[in-house]
Amino acid sequence: MFALVLKTVKERKSGFVGAFVALLGASMLITAFGIILQSGIDSGVPAQRYRDAAVVVAGKQEFSVTEGKSTKTKALDDAVGVPRSLVARVAAVPGVRQAVADLRFPTQLVDKDGGVLKGEDGEGALGTSWPGSVLGPFHLVGGRGAERPGEVVLEKSLAERAGVKAGGTVRLATTQAAARYTVAGVVEYRGGDDGGDGLRTPPVFFSEAQARQLYGRDDQVSAIGVLAKEGTDPDELAERIEGKLGGTPADLYTGEALSSVENPDVASARGSLKELAGSLGGTVILITLMVVSSTLALGVHQRRRELALLRAVGATPKQIHKMIAGEALVISLLASVVGCLPGALAAGVLRGALSVIGVVPDDFTFSYGPVPMVAAVAIGVATAQIAGFAVARKVVAIRPVEALSQSRTEEPTLGRARKIFGVILLVLGLGASLLPLFFGSIFAVAGAGSGGLIMVIAILMLAPPVVGRATRLLARPFQRRFGTLGYLAVANTRANARRLAAGIGPLILAIGFASVQLFIPTTTSEAAKDQAAAGVVADYTLGSDLGGVPVAAAGDIARLPGVSAAAGVVRTKLFASRKLLDSPEVFPYEAQGVTPGKLDQLFDLEVAEGDLNGLGASPDAVALSSGAASTLGAGVGDRVRLHLPDGARQESKVVAVYQRGLGFGDVTLPHDTVIKHSSKRLDDAVLVRLAPDADRDKVADGLSRLAARYPGLKTADENGVAQEKTAMAGLVGSALPLVLVFGYIAVAVANTLVMTTLGRIREFALLRLVGATPDQVMRMMRTETLMVILIAVVVGTVVPLLPLMTVSLGLTSSPVPYIPPLLYLGIVAATAALAAAAVLLPTKLALRSRPAEAIGMRE
Repeated sequence: MFALVLKTVKERKSGFVGAFVALLGASMLITAFGIILQSGIDSGVPAQRYRDAAVVVAGKQEFSVTEGKSTKTKALDDAVGVPRSLVARVAAVPGVRQAVADLRFPTQLVDKDGGVLKGEDGEGALGTSWPGSVLGPFHLVGGRGAERPGEVVLEKSLAERAGVKAGGTVRLATTQAAARYTVAGVVEYRGGDDGGDGLRTPPVFFSEAQARQLYGRDDQVSAIGVLAKEGTDPDELAERIEGKLGGTPADLYTGEALSSVENPDVASARGSLKELAGSLGGTVILITLMVVSSTLALGVHQRRRELALLRAVGATPKQIHKMIAGEALVISLLASVVGCLPGALAAGVLRGALSVIGVVPDDFTFSYGPVPMVAAVAIGVATAQIAGFAVARKVVAIRPVEALSQSRTEEPTLGRARKIFGVILLVLGLGASLLPLFFGSIFAVAGAGSGGLIMVIAILMLAPPVVGRATRLLARPFQRRFGTLGYLAVANTRANARRLAAGIGPLILAIGFASVQLFIPTTTSEAAKDQAAAGVVADYTLGSDLGGVPVAAAGDIARLPGVSAAAGVVRTKLFASRKLLDSPEVFPYEAQGVTPGKLDQLFDLEVAEGDLNGLGASPDAVALSSGAASTLGAGVGDRVRLHLPDGARQESKVVAVYQRGLGFGDVTLPHDTVIKHSSKRLDDAVLVRLAPDADRDKVADGLSRLAARYPGLKTADENGVAQEKTAMAGLVGSALPLVLVFGYIAVAVANTLVMTTLGRIREFALLRLVGATPDQVMRMMRTETLMVILIAVVVGTVVPLLPLMTVSLGLTSSPVPYIPPLLYLGIVAATAALAAAAVLLPTKLALRSRPAEAIGMRE
């Protein structure tokens, strides 16, 4: 049997090209997303400052919520510290030579013009304590260590850029007002064999006492670095340390994992990559399964006479199954292996794009191990076998004599199972799409978005009757407009609805999938922008070029003559949880911490209940957006369970519910609560409101004087405090990986349409033999292509419209989604151009053959 399979594949290579292309594209896509997932698991960037540490103890980067017998765990984005009391406990563990309390806080080296001086390969400096220098290969090349307040030790690249040596002075912007420091010494990093000569974040070492002051929390440290005694295995030492922590939640890092705790931006990037692969991975596999199944089914359909003849001469159903499975195995194995290399190249291109928009750092390295490629081959082979089994089952379900009689005609109706499954999916998609009409929670919005994708898939399942009904609607207009050619085009589409549906289906998928995946984020981003513009009523929004504004700046600004109110704003991410059906549900939220007092002069969050000024009453007060309040089932006066950026659980009392959650975050907390429970040491912005009789020139002069104390302080755009920038960044970050998916769908569209067109060579030959000219055949195909594009555009646009409207209603209280006209026209134009090229070019090629020769060609 396998010899017959190989001979069939060899003799009918052109007939298997479509399946090969579909499987190659599937392998490429799965390989790329597999590499993204693996890169999110691996380190990405080598450790530098912690290079000499055997073990690093840091705060638990996750938290768990338990309800009854069910527990859910979520990873934290923010870097979490550990209690300082653990340092002595870790130092007493056998095998520990030294335990060092490491502190991290923002520090920038400022030049005389107020600009930032960076290291060779870094993104700015990092403040830390001098004792932590022993954790990395830092060697004094001048002067001594920082022993007293007012002294610092600079890394060599920073010292050279500042033009100073030991004994000189530098100006540093930290978590407090900028000040001058004496350079006690200069150190050189000697770890160039890790892949680069420069440090990604050159350290500025302060004395222990000053570092603790600038860090801002005396009860906590960023991490504990452990130097091991000679001959001690790091993994065994980590196990001993873990046993001595006394139940204190902490994570222990060794080897390559040290990079994650050293570089919070790398840890965040790894989390984003895993989230990206997880959110799209299932969709990618589903799309590839559908495309491969459709392509294999089309290929078998074009061979239906051959298979019917095999049945008639005695081939058993089992033999047909084996033959189709063997063909699928050969094609899928070859295509999947070949697709791995372009998949790796696509992942590299995507890494560069993600780096440009800031999702991953510039020096983040993707991991190109064999696991994603092996998985791509395995999934490709399995997908082909599943699709082959479904196709073979349909072929052998018809009796041999009937198979011969039906081989020349289209099967009039869909299979019962496919019809039932399609209707069920359509009903489920409609039901999910309507959820925001009855519920205001995030569940309803997410369900409506998923409902849109389900409805698109349902239409693919029911494509033949949908295409048939659409053709009947277009019949008269096309016949009137195009005459005889229109009559022929309509007749072809009616007689071959299933064949035409195989081509229109991927077109509908491209437009529908693109609409759901892109227009929900655009609606969210536009709503966030509008809410931010309407919600900031302050006269000034102040930001900084140095990464943030010191917390003390808000108080200094508030004391300026003519200033009526000023509040620091710090943005972060946190979680909330609740019990639902005896199981815990955890929800991620964008949040902001604001300085309480006179908030009504700075914000208009469109408060529906309560009062934002209640945030000043207690550190556990909270204000929620209406969407978050609905999801958590809470109102003013109720308690909600929050999990703050460091994972700390807090039962917060709701003091207000507001409408503008998209523009300002769904959770608003007191400023000090966020600062205490996050690694943030700077404000993202300061909002300023002037008194009615204020002299703006004098206020501007006061702000200019403060800029000398707080370098980089400047007036930002009026929406700088809001979350709409986060929404736009999320849109761009989500859209980029979709380019790979859209590219695969485009290949599937072209592949299917080319297959269906080339399968009509004998039909074209017959038309020419009865008198049609090549030009008339081309005009007929242009007419038919126009009908295909119209049906695909209308159906692909209408199907996701309902969920888009309900999602918009749930997010913005308006049923009108924001669909950028140029983006929509671009999707439609690209899809239409692809469809036209995939039909008309093969037709032109087919018409080169002489009719008498083409009519005798096999299928």
